[in-house]
Amino acid sequence: MYIILNQEGEKIAHINNMIILDGSNEKVLGILIGDCFFGKSTKVVGKIFNSTAYLVNGEIVGKVERNKEQKASSIKKAQLLEAWDLLSNVKEHTCEWIKESKRWSKKSLENHLG
Repeated sequence: MYIILNQEGEKIAHINNMIILDGSNEKVLGILIGDCFFGKSTKVVGKIFNSTAYLVNGEIVGKVERNKEQKASSIKKAQLLEAWDLLSNVKEHTCEWIKESKRWSKKSLENHLG
């Protein structure tokens, strides 16, 4: 399992089985297809590379690192169904080239995925 940290280094989300969950591991925020991430909309929100979550405009929304503290927890059936619903609605799953920047987004990852 991986965690996503905000600019202050606080855990804001988890990645488990290509599903992006909120910090409490309860709410499905989005999904990953390859290195691209998607939220409630059907369009690519951003891409993860160089251990960083970038929006399509190049702004940073999180730092990604391996969770050393705990084992991966199992996904609940309701979460799996919600993630499947997100996946079923994605029509375009490729992302244009993202020009990375050092600038952090003013909005949170959860806000962009919602």
